[in-house]
Amino acid sequence: MDPSQPDEEDAAEKFSLELETKQLGELQESRNELLSRVSNLKKDLQDWRFKLDNQVKSYRSELGDLRKTLNSEVSQLRNEFQDLRTTLRQQLEATANIAAEGQGGQPAAAPGPGADASTGT
Repeated sequence: MDPSQPDEEDAAEKFSLELETKQLGELQESRNELLSRVSNLKKDLQDWRFKLDNQVKSYRSELGDLRKTLNSEVSQLRNEFQDLRTTLRQQLEATANIAAEGQGGQPAAAPGPGADASTGT
């Protein structure tokens, strides 16, 4: 048996062990970098969700305000339209009465509440 062979085996084992140690160190460093990235991504996601939730709340509030304003304006327009309809009906009745007086002094029958103002029926 060659006496240098155990030294070569020891050197090969030592080299293999150093190589594995180096690879383990690199893997650990890579693992730590990945864990750091994942942690940063989780934080970014939480921040993004928080901002998105705030925007949704803001938009919902704004939509609620717009809905209230729209309902108020629609109600006001309905009231104005009803007033206009009443005024127009009164003017038609007055015009019909004037026309009837001019034809013989008898007032014309006023159109009923369900009558069409444009046709008098």
